[in-house]
Amino acid sequence: MNFYEEYKKLKCAFETYLERSVTADVPARLRESMNYSLLGGGKRLRPVLYLSVLCSYGITPRESDYRFASAIECVHTYSLIHDDLPVMDNDDVRRGRPTNHKVYGEATALLAGDALLTLAFELAGKCAALDPLYAEAVYVLARNAGACGMVGGQAMEFSCGTPDAKLLSNITLLKTGKLIEASVICGTIAADRKENIAAWLDFSDSFGKAFQLCDDLQDIEKGEHSLASVLGKDNAKKYLNELTERAVNALDKTDGNTEFLGELTKAVLLRAKDGI
Repeated sequence: MNFYEEYKKLKCAFETYLERSVTADVPARLRESMNYSLLGGGKRLRPVLYLSVLCSYGITPRESDYRFASAIECVHTYSLIHDDLPVMDNDDVRRGRPTNHKVYGEATALLAGDALLTLAFELAGKCAALDPLYAEAVYVLARNAGACGMVGGQAMEFSCGTPDAKLLSNITLLKTGKLIEASVICGTIAADRKENIAAWLDFSDSFGKAFQLCDDLQDIEKGEHSLASVLGKDNAKKYLNELTERAVNALDKTDGNTEFLGELTKAVLLRAKDGI
């Protein structure tokens, strides 16, 4: 099986489970709004990272792993809905479609985000209730998603005026990097390989920084203030290549079969594969 076929297989298996996450007893319009964003496409990068860590240790993802991966995606999706609101980034389009609040109104979009965040910890909590192995992973997800992680990075972005390169790097570490870190570290915990966490932290740190820098480079022509714009296009590309190399090298220290993750890293960060 080549890289793209393996990626597609893992992504499709995850999405089959994700489709059942929002249950029929949720009020109809709220359920529709939640699913509009949750099932509206995307790379599914974070759940795929989580599941790929398991696979690197020869573990076939279990139902509990698809459930936990769905929790991670719920956190990511809620953050996108809230980021798009007029009080935040005021975006009209997400993934080629009108943003949630443009379709369902601001109040319903806000509630859909709230509901997805709560659903994330309902799913993750059930994993821990059925198997204590996942208890620490629930803590890691909560810590990295909250005020000391993703939410904290968003707050810093709104309150810091015009930041310099160092501050932009710190914002990226929190706003983008911490949920990527959670995906990788929760996978390590679920694989019962905590002795390898240091190597996975090195990987996720480089991957998270590079992921945001890659997005910044795509938008640099729009004149948006970002780390790429502060560094300049050529220096940003050089730094992206360095971060990608660091991420790939860190995989060698995880004691797992990380060939797929190495290919995924290059595909996402260097746009080396179509369809990712």
